[in-house]
Amino acid sequence: MLIIGDNGNQRILQFSLNNPSAVATVIAGSNGEGCELNQFSDIVGVGLDSSGRLYGADYTCNQLVRFPSNSSSTTSGTLLGTVNVATMISINQITDDIYVVSYDDNAVYKFIGGSETAVVAAGSNGYGNALNQLAGPNGVYYDYLYTNALYVTDTRNHRVMKFPPDSTSATYGTIVAGDDEAGSGANQLNNPRSTLIDSQGTLYISDGDNNRVQRWLQNSSSGTTVVGGTKGTASNQLHFPEQILFDKYNNLLVVDRSNNRVQRFNLTTC
Repeated sequence: MLIIGDNGNQRILQFSLNNPSAVATVIAGSNGEGCELNQFSDIVGVGLDSSGRLYGADYTCNQLVRFPSNSSSTTSGTLLGTVNVATMISINQITDDIYVVSYDDNAVYKFIGGSETAVVAAGSNGYGNALNQLAGPNGVYYDYLYTNALYVTDTRNHRVMKFPPDSTSATYGTIVAGDDEAGSGANQLNNPRSTLIDSQGTLYISDGDNNRVQRWLQNSSSGTTVVGGTKGTASNQLHFPEQILFDKYNNLLVVDRSNNRVQRFNLTTC
């Protein structure tokens, strides 16, 4: 199954990957725009924990909400905490720690074990490009399978930062892709949105304003384009790609935001 935050319709949908043309199921929201616990205003981040509980991060309502595993449009969630301009989330399936990006705080918060207890996991040192700072971050990915590290898509710095486990606001990260300048070169990013790690430790980045997905090998100083590169609606094109993830067959799924679709790519043929 595939869980999607349908921002414009203020709801979370569940799709079948085996039957993508089938009608999706509403599993949260669809009760009008608002900040009540059965509503969304701008649902951006979604995820499931190891028990199948659903989490939604709302950009405008500044909140992280949890729903039970059997949630539907009639379900009211539980408020876990307030996050200033919340964007994407990532969940460690071993510990159920939930990482949530705060765009305006230039920080990533960790809700320990899915509880209401939140600590700073990265940033929160003002807007900037020092290695302990972030600038308008958007994406977060905790890789609990292969590298045991936290990756932050530092959007306004046009880079991806890597932090060790149990990092705090005092921790200095490492730049693993991009730099502080926007561009379309192989060593550059422009408004990157999210990241993903494969079993080889290779980094994948949705490069929003370059309309592409980049692949960076470990310790590489540049990436290669695996999907997209030109803006458009064709099946080999993207228009502002947002979230990326792998399915169980290691196909790459891309939320093609401005085309209002999700694309699936077999990377062995890309």
